[in-house]
Amino acid sequence: MRNLLYVAAAALVVVGMAIPSNAQDDAEKKKREDVFGKSFEDKVEDAVDDGCDWLKKQQGVDPIDPKPVFGKFPENPPLYGSGTPHRYLIARTAFPIQALCKSGCFFDEPEIEKAMEWLRENYTENGAVGMMQGFVGSTTYEDATLLNAVEAYYISAWETKEGGYSNPKKRFKKVEDEDGKRHEVPVKRWGTEEKGAKKKKKDRNFKLDRKDQKMCEIAVKALESRFRRAYGGGGWRYAKDGVGASDPQVDVSATQYAILGLKCATRLGIRYDKKLFLEVFRMLRGQQDKEGPVVKGKWKKREGDDDDKKGRGTSSEPPPVELKARGWGYARQSNHQPLDKTTYGSMTAAAVNALILIRDEMVDDPAQKKAWEDMEKECNQMIGDGLAWMINNWDMTQNPGAGKYRYYYYLYTVERLGMLGGIDEIGGHDWYLEGADVLLKDQQDSGMWDIDNEIDPSDIYNTCYALLFLKRATDGVDRPIPVITGGDGED
Repeated sequence: MRNLLYVAAAALVVVGMAIPSNAQDDAEKKKREDVFGKSFEDKVEDAVDDGCDWLKKQQGVDPIDPKPVFGKFPENPPLYGSGTPHRYLIARTAFPIQALCKSGCFFDEPEIEKAMEWLRENYTENGAVGMMQGFVGSTTYEDATLLNAVEAYYISAWETKEGGYSNPKKRFKKVEDEDGKRHEVPVKRWGTEEKGAKKKKKDRNFKLDRKDQKMCEIAVKALESRFRRAYGGGGWRYAKDGVGASDPQVDVSATQYAILGLKCATRLGIRYDKKLFLEVFRMLRGQQDKEGPVVKGKWKKREGDDDDKKGRGTSSEPPPVELKARGWGYARQSNHQPLDKTTYGSMTAAAVNALILIRDEMVDDPAQKKAWEDMEKECNQMIGDGLAWMINNWDMTQNPGAGKYRYYYYLYTVERLGMLGGIDEIGGHDWYLEGADVLLKDQQDSGMWDIDNEIDPSDIYNTCYALLFLKRATDGVDRPIPVITGGDGED
């Protein structure tokens, strides 16, 4: 039980990679200026501006799809080994809403409002839960993205009001030019929060519109209906059990997305049965590599986390622990492609993200307290082992173990890992600095990001992934992952 006392953490540092856990702001700024020049923040914001402008222009460009949907579907799309391709109308509407709103775009911009209105009319129980012909259907990814989009929309509405931008006619700010003259320029976005991983997130209280409340309730019901028991536990695939998507029965990627959506539901006040997370934990335990290189470490509390003040007993350090660099693949039972069975970066980060979210949801739930107490220590070990794998295979120029396959998706999983875990540096690597470096270089003149390595339309998804990474858009959790220091106990 001693390890359980040290769970409000910030980073993983293993032997041979020890760094100061509390890098000073000035040092961090200097490091970034060395790489990007003095206008690093400006370059990021310019890239986000251009990306948002491009994304808005992609609404309604497909001659077949409904006009509020973003992106053009190719005439002869690949089938991905599963027959007729899914056009993902919900995802291609909700994901851009999430990316635009989390990038600081105003909630009442025409593209966002048009997309939200279409979802309100078309995301129905008949389509999402009943999967009835004639209604717009959805998948696990889309149900989760719908919840993320609604939350992002209300964050934008809250920030718009807080920033004094409720009246669109008054969205101007005064700037001073090189000659010292002051003049007004349009405000394109409500702005951005300071998004370092250790920064405390804002407390926002949302009161959802009745239609939006209903949408979220449908999304949660749809996710609950799609939950499957398999591989010694349970998780998610695309659809309900018995409605296609049977090979594999569950996968790490869809499972992570479902949990991200359910975490949004928690913040939005939508209830669901958390017992299913016990099954997810068992599935993830079975899917993790059985062995890996040994890494010595030590659980350590974060600076300022005084156990005595919190009534937790002594604040002395716990004994050293042994980690093994053990990662995850998409699904060990998949027959779609050989890569699915292998361990690689995006799936390892996705599984760690899922475990962090499960832990955060379960640890304070009175109904699950007893069951979770028996699992938390093992969960912390699995998280530590997964992070050890990330460090041992660190690469932000490709998806480790998978090359450029789903590369921007990989960057987004690392962003989620950093933000959910409260980690500014992973094994001595400034993940945001390294990823932003790639994205600033990769952005095309049009404003989009795409290397044609994603499901279609890849330009829409890749641009959304890039924007969410650059804005460090994921909301953190109350209890980040346990910190693990070098074997000598020094930071």
